[in-house]
Amino acid sequence: MSINTELTDDLNHTSVKGYMMVFGALLVLTLLTVLMSKIHFGLLGNAVIAVLIAAAKASLVIYFFMHVRESPRIIGFIVLGSFAWLAILLLFTIADFHAMYGEGSTSLPHAMPW
Repeated sequence: MSINTELTDDLNHTSVKGYMMVFGALLVLTLLTVLMSKIHFGLLGNAVIAVLIAAAKASLVIYFFMHVRESPRIIGFIVLGSFAWLAILLLFTIADFHAMYGEGSTSLPHAMPW
């Protein structure tokens, strides 16, 4: 037995069936994205739903197709930290947008830029 086969036998690779299940989940989430775009939840509601569905799809892609599942734990912590930082940035952006263009006492009285 060569060194390469000994090293690859110990790894827990995703099977073709697993990849097809992830692909099916991505298709279902894409269909959900299309269906949710037809329903009006308000400007902020639609944005939050779209970001949550996109984050779920990105998580599946990162975890399975980018092999974070098979990587050392430190890689998983780095990925989680990156998602946490992105969530903080998006939440501040949404809060700022809602303060400027949303409904309520803090909104500025001017038209939407688009």
